[in-house]
Amino acid sequence: MNVKHLQAIRNVLNDLEPKQKALPYLELDSMMLAQVVEVAKRVSQNDINPTHVQNWVRRKYLPNPLKRKYSREQVANILLINDLRDILSLEEVSQLLGYVNQSLLDTSDDRINPTKLYRYYSETFDCTQMDWEKSLQELEKEVQQTLAEDEMQDEDREKVETTLVILNLLARANLYKQIAKRWLNSLET
Repeated sequence: MNVKHLQAIRNVLNDLEPKQKALPYLELDSMMLAQVVEVAKRVSQNDINPTHVQNWVRRKYLPNPLKRKYSREQVANILLINDLRDILSLEEVSQLLGYVNQSLLDTSDDRINPTKLYRYYSETFDCTQMDWEKSLQELEKEVQQTLAEDEMQDEDREKVETTLVILNLLARANLYKQIAKRWLNSLET
């Protein structure tokens, strides 16, 4: 793999905290909004602020906090909603979480406790994130094979390879998004 590409990716990943870093916070009985937002900022790639969470409560994606404190189940759902909101609309996030736990406003109908769902999600996500290097090495090889017949200067080749790697990462992200959305749309709630 191109050393510059590998280092650029490592720099991005080094800025990200593993999602499992949020798990100790999900063992607390409750948290104030500022604490919830701080935890979400640490483990998510999305920007979040108190207004986001208040909006989700107002729009009935989350129940109202009790005495201005959010339960561990609410915090787990906030973390999940925040992770998914750039990929899916809030209605689609609600549909997905509702598929497993019906109403996000009522925990009595949950098939799995939201904190446990977040724990499983974070463990799987963090493992996948650790496998990035192998996957990217394969992508790099594919790009180099594609360009093998093309004669160009080293500097040009470097820029073309970088662009193709980024384009393919974006295309794969979009492909996964489309697969997930179509699958989500086919689910019965």
